[in-house]
Amino acid sequence: MNWVEIGQVTYKTVICYFFLLICLKIMGKREIGKISAFDIVVFFVISELFSLSLNEPEHSILRSVLPVAIIVILQIISALISLKFPKFRRTMEGGMTYIIYKGEIQQAEMKKQRYTIEDLLAQLRSKDIQSPADVEFAILENNGMLNVIKKDQCDFVTPDPLIMDGKINKTTLKRLGKDENWLITELEKTSYPDPKRIFLALYLKSGLYIVPFKDADNINKVK
Repeated sequence: MNWVEIGQVTYKTVICYFFLLICLKIMGKREIGKISAFDIVVFFVISELFSLSLNEPEHSILRSVLPVAIIVILQIISALISLKFPKFRRTMEGGMTYIIYKGEIQQAEMKKQRYTIEDLLAQLRSKDIQSPADVEFAILENNGMLNVIKKDQCDFVTPDPLIMDGKINKTTLKRLGKDENWLITELEKTSYPDPKRIFLALYLKSGLYIVPFKDADNINKVK
């Protein structure tokens, strides 16, 4: 490698470094704090594109920057669509899975996720939990992390939201053995009878926990 090639690699590395920082900033903190399988694929593709550029000093850096920029734009568009359409988000990124639900181990879900009892016990031990008998809910997130709610610390009837972004979660109601009429009746007992005015509604043992939209003009709108 001569000095010209060294200079080309150096300036490309500097540009790639700052461009990648900008990309991560644009894609948001979720991409850093919550790494899903979908995110990992995106990051691998980006890193490979930059690697090809650095390994070929004679080629223009635009050959890497342009594809990365397109990937970032697609990622942002996907994120915006995911906010508006939860089904799209679950299709692209997957969703959480109950390994333990109301104290009962979900063997069918474990088999579906290829999650063994050894995996479960190991992750429980890592959280200083001796037995599944101490667990009310164990949730396998789409990033592979197991989140646990112990029986003696559980305030939920179910951790699943009843309402998110003004939309009723029919899956949660079905799991609870209830319907939308029941939910509407419960909401009418509160100050927020209209689901479209509710940002988040959780079902606690003490009743409904409701977080309304702060700005009614922005209900179900993605900026």
